[in-house]
Amino acid sequence: MPSITVMVRRQNIPRSPLTRLEIERIAGKLLERENLPGEIEISVLFTDNEGIRQLNREYRGIDTPTDVLSFPLSTPEELAQAPEETEVLLGDVVISVETAREQARQQGHSIKRESALLLTHGLLHLLGYDHGSEEERERMRQMESEVVAGAAYLDRAP
Repeated sequence: MPSITVMVRRQNIPRSPLTRLEIERIAGKLLERENLPGEIEISVLFTDNEGIRQLNREYRGIDTPTDVLSFPLSTPEELAQAPEETEVLLGDVVISVETAREQARQQGHSIKRESALLLTHGLLHLLGYDHGSEEERERMRQMESEVVAGAAYLDRAP
């Protein structure tokens, strides 16, 4: 399993729905599945709708909030060619806790579980996955479900 360094930050929210350890577990499960060697570094920012709206506007030209944004720092080709002993800066994932809370309510599960699904979605984008077609979208949904499946700790209150 790759060694994972996670930096967790929050902006305009009182607490993060996922702990650093939970993020490491989720990321580790996905990165192991992808057979990534070496040391991986990721950053996760939990914010509110206004914070993610500003980033969405600045970087994507879309002036509305969204649930998750990803900012890759390595290309899939760089990841595949990275020697095992090097540290790879995978990128940043930004999650709107307000949107995650609403989506969790709509789906009938915990905000932890929804945040884990959004984190996994963001990490998949960092790894080069996209959802431009229905087939790609379904593949990503399936991978998200597999990564968080069986994680009972995600159903406890944050």
